[in-house]
Amino acid sequence: MKKLIKENKVLFVLALIILVCVVLIVVGLFTYFYSGDGDPYGNRLDGIEDYPVSETVDKDIAALYESGVESVSVDIKGKIIYIIMDVSDGINKDDARNMALRALEVFSDEIKGYYDIHFTITCENIAEESTVYPMMGSKRAGNNQVVWTNN
Repeated sequence: MKKLIKENKVLFVLALIILVCVVLIVVGLFTYFYSGDGDPYGNRLDGIEDYPVSETVDKDIAALYESGVESVSVDIKGKIIYIIMDVSDGINKDDARNMALRALEVFSDEIKGYYDIHFTITCENIAEESTVYPMMGSKRAGNNQVVWTNN
């Protein structure tokens, strides 16, 4: 065994260096891709507790409309507020968009500046297949403009 080590000293040193490099690469990849905190949003939600959204926001939005809106549901995931509105049959595209924009009145300027707001407008009671519904629009945090899908 001593003779084998003496004759191949350079190979053993190189093999040891390669082995150490492989171990370092595996440890580096593991810590990079598998962090231990388990939060899918990472640190993007830091400070979200400073911007609480009312638990009755869906009822507040539904109270804005006397007619034309069948149901409203609000789902908050991370920094995105999803507002799903089901409008009555016979509401045209522009009226539906204006109804969705009225929902922004429920939120304070701080909330609108922190959260992204996504609108989905559907019409479940429509008799025939529609090219208008579903309609989607989004407002980025800190931006006042709502961008709608092209339909």
